Amino acid sequence: MAKDIEKTTNPTPELEPRAKRAVEREPTRTGTWFRPDVDILERADEFVVVADLPGVDEQHVNVRLEEGVLSIEATPEREPDPSWTPIYTEYQTGGWQREFALSERIDAAKIQASLRDGVLELHLPKLDRHRPRTIQVQAG
Repeated sequence: MAKDIEKTTNPTPELEPRAKRAVEREPTRTGTWFRPDVDILERADEFVVVADLPGVDEQHVNVRLEEGVLSIEATPEREPDPSWTPIYTEYQTGGWQREFALSERIDAAKIQASLRDGVLELHLPKLDRHRPRTIQVQAG
C-alpha cells in the first residue's frame, strides 16, 4: 500500500505543534496554510483517504488529480470578524493543502470525494486487475 499512495509533502515530527506545520507550496501564496491530518485505509477494492478540514464546507474544497498527483486544497468558509481586537491568540486560521502521488493501480476516473462535518473522505478504487478475487475450483 505504501507505494500506491505516497505523500509528496515532507513528513514532520509527530510532536511538532500544528502552527509549525504550515505548508508553503508556492512562494507567492499569501496567508497561512496547514497540512491536514489524514488516515489512509485499504480495503480489498479501494483505498480511502480521510482528511480533517475543520471549518470548511464542500464549496470551499478543491480536490484535483493532475499528472498522477492528487491535491487537496481547502479554505475556511469564513474569516475572523475584523472588528475583533485580539488580546492574546493561540488559534490560527488559514487554508489546508496536501498532495499525494498515486500509483497506476488506482482507477483515477472513479475517484469520489465527500465532506461531512469537516471530514473529507476520498474513495480511490483499485483497477479491477489489482483487486483480489476468488477463483472457483471445479471438480475435474
